[in-house]
Amino acid sequence: MSKAEVAAKIVEIQKHKKKTINVAFDKSQKIRSAIKKHRKKILEDTQKLITETDPQLTEEGVQKITKKGKIYFRSLKAFNPFLHFIDSELSKLKIPKVKKKLTSSELNQFVRNLSRMVNDINKEKAQVDAVMGLDFMLKKRGIYAAFSKITSELNNIRDLQKEEYSVVKAIEDLESIIRDIENIQEKTEQLEGEKSDLEAELKLVEEALSKKEEIRTALVTNPLISNSRQRGIRMTELEIEMGTHLNSFKKIFKKYAREVQRGSISGEFGLVNTALSYQENPVQKFLEEPDNNPEISALMEELITVGEKNLHLKQKNISNLSKALKKIQEGKLNIQKNEWHDLKQKKNRDDESADFKKINGELIECEDEINSIEEKISGINETVSLKLRELANLSESLESRQNRSLEITEEVMNQP
Repeated sequence: MSKAEVAAKIVEIQKHKKKTINVAFDKSQKIRSAIKKHRKKILEDTQKLITETDPQLTEEGVQKITKKGKIYFRSLKAFNPFLHFIDSELSKLKIPKVKKKLTSSELNQFVRNLSRMVNDINKEKAQVDAVMGLDFMLKKRGIYAAFSKITSELNNIRDLQKEEYSVVKAIEDLESIIRDIENIQEKTEQLEGEKSDLEAELKLVEEALSKKEEIRTALVTNPLISNSRQRGIRMTELEIEMGTHLNSFKKIFKKYAREVQRGSISGEFGLVNTALSYQENPVQKFLEEPDNNPEISALMEELITVGEKNLHLKQKNISNLSKALKKIQEGKLNIQKNEWHDLKQKKNRDDESADFKKINGELIECEDEINSIEEKISGINETVSLKLRELANLSESLESRQNRSLEITEEVMNQP
């Protein structure tokens, strides 16, 4: 439902509920006129009684009323401040101009102020009535009668709010919905524009990324770079393959070194150092050893000898140590080690060349630029997603207000 359609609903309500709206304004004016009249009466009577009772509370006045007794004096002390309180409260009450057609909000505010005043006066009234004697019954009767009429008018105006003035409020609510729809549509247009700008920016950035990736592809496929990377990949593969034989013994190496250091078992100092170095990074330590592998071979032989009895190793562990030792002694792991060292030498030689450094520097710079562009793309996409969520929320808000406008119109039109 567009704002024009909501405006049409307002016209429809104004047309079919014209009489009710006029009654609402008329009743509101009459009630306020009555309240104004009753307030004037109370203020006049209150001023007269204040003029009468104020002097009685002076030193001279107290002496004159001494004959009337303590009850009269106690009543006077309660009644006089109460008169001043009523005068103050009613004087502060702002009654909208009688001829003014109040909005529902203005009427609500007046009702709140009037209700608060009535409640405050009633509280004071209850306390004063509990103190005053019969001497003041006639004095307060006129004020109380007019005040009860104000209370009655308060009830009338509350009924008016629920009945005829509900139509006035419905029209105002629909007018508020029109303003909300205008704001939502403006915000939607703004977000749509921002989203379009972001999408245009995203397209340019993605094009820049595509060009950079083409450059990177050309650099990466250069033999100097591709060979270096392939050698690095193969070296990692060899480390993993050697690690499958050596890494599983890290805990055993650590246990052996710990038990020897504790004195639980005896062992050579050199073997303990080997165990300590192998427990951290077995593959790297193995690569540092000479081809005959004297340290790891000696350590494994020792572990097989003392493992079951002194280290309480499981037979499975002893068997695995024996198999690994056999592979080392047969030189099977040395084949992988030699390949690794050969690759490392070639890689170091090529990587130190001026051509490689130049191309690799360009590649590093290109990849840094690609990372920067990708971060920018990620940021733009995140912002676009945020705009889309905001647009979805605005769409829900618009639908909610459209539904509410239908509910308001239906409720009002179905009123008798």
